[in-house]
Amino acid sequence: METKDSIYSRRSIRKYKNTIIDENILIEAIKAGTKAPSAHNYQPWKFKILSIKEKDIIADELINKTKDIQGSTGPHTAEIIKNCPNSIMIYYDDNNENRDLNIISIGACIENIILYLNDLGYGTLWVGNTNDIKEEIIKITNVNAEPISMILVGEKDQDPHERPRKELEDVIIK
Repeated sequence: METKDSIYSRRSIRKYKNTIIDENILIEAIKAGTKAPSAHNYQPWKFKILSIKEKDIIADELINKTKDIQGSTGPHTAEIIKNCPNSIMIYYDDNNENRDLNIISIGACIENIILYLNDLGYGTLWVGNTNDIKEEIIKITNVNAEPISMILVGEKDQDPHERPRKELEDVIIK
């Protein structure tokens, strides 16, 4: 697939088949992520391919922490997490002064991972609700770094349409 095709065909997938993906594919996706540009080449990321048990405990913690918060998407996201057998946790592992630039760098890394996996035909979901349970994730995964985001990965069990995007004239400043 051409890069442009992968960019334009990528969708956030929320329904997955119960298929375990070969860990080597996930490792190659992480490798693609590490090729992203990073400010000052700090490469402030760490990754953990989560076990199903870890992933499910994280989902349970997300439900427990967010179920009583009006308007929270945490419980819904947690159910999606539980129904996807494969996931990668991304951590921030750098304590220098450029946090904003490092977080942007991690975003570029995540996008590389997602586009790589999309190119292989896998569905992904970039999960941000994990920010609500950072301390719990550190304990569950036994990783002493700040959890930034989770990527769900799997065989798609849906083919969603493209979501609306703002018109270019609304985002390009002249």
